Order: sequence, then structure tokens, then C-alpha cells
Amino acid sequence: MPISQQEIQSPEHLSAAVVEAGTLLQMAHDYIGANPQHSAIVRLRFPRGYLRTAANHRQKISFVEDRKLRANISYALMTHDLLRWMFAHTDISGQAREMLIKEAICLVGNVCESLSLRPGYVGLGRKKSFASRIDRYVELEVISAELSTDLIWLWDKRNQEHIADIPFSEWSHYSREDWLRSVKAYREFRDKLADRYAAQK
Repeated sequence: MPISQQEIQSPEHLSAAVVEAGTLLQMAHDYIGANPQHSAIVRLRFPRGYLRTAANHRQKISFVEDRKLRANISYALMTHDLLRWMFAHTDISGQAREMLIKEAICLVGNVCESLSLRPGYVGLGRKKSFASRIDRYVELEVISAELSTDLIWLWDKRNQEHIADIPFSEWSHYSREDWLRSVKAYREFRDKLADRYAAQK
């Protein structure tokens, strides 16, 4: 009986299923490589239940007053979930793996920059730089100096999105630890903003 017709009930069975799925995917790739006219047939079913919904993400950033911005941030966070799945559940390696990490970090940086905007609040509008807004949040005692350091580090990483302006080779530059640091900074920033501003909506 094909593995796909059996319920996975053990780590051993799971390992066998993963090997078979990978083998079939490679076979499909090899076939369309030789027969590109059939490439449209290869549309894999992405695992349902992994990607959190936009509504789920919006709940956690309800303090964002601009409805359109809140929606767009939630879509970016769904993209982050997709990148996380690719990192955790494929064997992508080498520089391609690092570029995936980079894109995830840049995305988290963009989200934090968007969260920092509070038009109508002194020092937190669009005319102020991200660094200035973060300094303002420290002044207001919304965030700590330690979190400020992590957010500025994250913003510096995010600015490496501008490839032509990077003064160094990106070879072996991005790590899993960098990604984890960016996510930790985002979550803490999000939660601190929620604590201060959610009740003001």
C-alpha cells in the first residue's frame, strides 16, 4: 500500500513518508526538466493548517490604528510563516539558505518599521526616521534600551535589502541566530506597543 494511503503513526513511518515525498518531488522535477511543456501540472498541495490567517495576525496587532496598514502587516507576517516553513521543512542549503534567512530578517525589519509609526503622536510620525522613533519610544518608557539596541540592529540588517549599497560580500553573512534575534525583537516590540496603545483605540 502506498504511504500516501496510510496514516502516519510513528517517527519511523514519518521518515519513510518524507523520503518518499522528496523522491517523488525530484522525479517530477526531473520529468518537467526534460518535458517543460508539462510544467503546469506540477502544483504541489501546500500543507493546510501551517500558515496562520491574516485575521490571526491582525488580532495581535490590533493597536495599529490604520486599517490598511494593519492588513498589509498581516499579509507580510503570512509571508514570514511561508519562509519559516521553507527553512524548517526543506534541505535548502548553502548561500540559497542564507538568502532565505536574509529575506525573512528584512521582512521582520519592515514589519517593525511599520509598527513604529503612530501619526499624531509627537516624534512617531512618518517624518521621523525609524531610529528617531525608536529613541522616542525609549523616552516614553514604552521599550527598554536593550530592546532599542536590538531594533536598531534589525534595521541595519533590513537596510542590506539594498544590494547595490552593501559594502561587503554577503557570503556566509546571515545565520539562523540572526533570524531568531530578529523575531525575538519583533515579538517584544509588538507586545510592548500592545501593552501601551491597545487600550487607547
